[in-house]
Amino acid sequence: MANEIIYEIVLVVLGYFFGSIPVAYLVGKIGRGIDIRDYGSGNMGTANVMRTLGKKAGLLTMVLDMTKGAIAVLLARIYLWVVGDNYSGFSTNTGVEFPQLLDRGFLLALVSFMAVIGHSYPIWLKFKGGKSAAVGAGALLGVNPIPFICIMIIWFVLLKTTKLMSLSNLTVALLSPPLYWIFAGNDFWFNNSLWALIVNSIMVVLVFWRHKANIKRLLTGTERRMGEKAEVAAEKV
Repeated sequence: MANEIIYEIVLVVLGYFFGSIPVAYLVGKIGRGIDIRDYGSGNMGTANVMRTLGKKAGLLTMVLDMTKGAIAVLLARIYLWVVGDNYSGFSTNTGVEFPQLLDRGFLLALVSFMAVIGHSYPIWLKFKGGKSAAVGAGALLGVNPIPFICIMIIWFVLLKTTKLMSLSNLTVALLSPPLYWIFAGNDFWFNNSLWALIVNSIMVVLVFWRHKANIKRLLTGTERRMGEKAEVAAEKV
């Protein structure tokens, strides 16, 4: 397919736009007629929605954020299955000089990364979005469901015991690259990719960067725990 690189670029762009769907904003507007950014921390994520609108709205936000990341990767996976051995790797296996083939795992990881970027910096809301933990987990589901299941079990146990969603998010984000690599050993999932591991690790750095205010509060012991209610126009980070 002569135009494969165009399709691959389109998939990367779609990854951004799927990620940029402002789920928390829409849940607040459609469910309660409020702008979630004016409440609590002002963050467009599960924890702030849960504190402001309740557990059901928070869980809905988390599931939908995961879903948009998973769908973005699923589209890329369907494309890879369709092209099969004719995959061009952004034209790196079609005669274009490049030090190493950009393999299938790289495409999946790049689409995942762009979904995370889209969530953090959505074009619809002046590039001010959430912290990308849920959408990153959803993208990992699309890449390989086994490490996704592992991190979700760890996340749930940590959240149940500590009541600190930020700590739970950061812990599983840190565990994502090694878990990805441990379960990367078969071609069916297109996971045995050093490129993908590198992109995954960069994605973790971004998630930590987006949580920098939470990290400061965790270190000082002032981080809010689950169950604490939010108030209008409180701190925005």
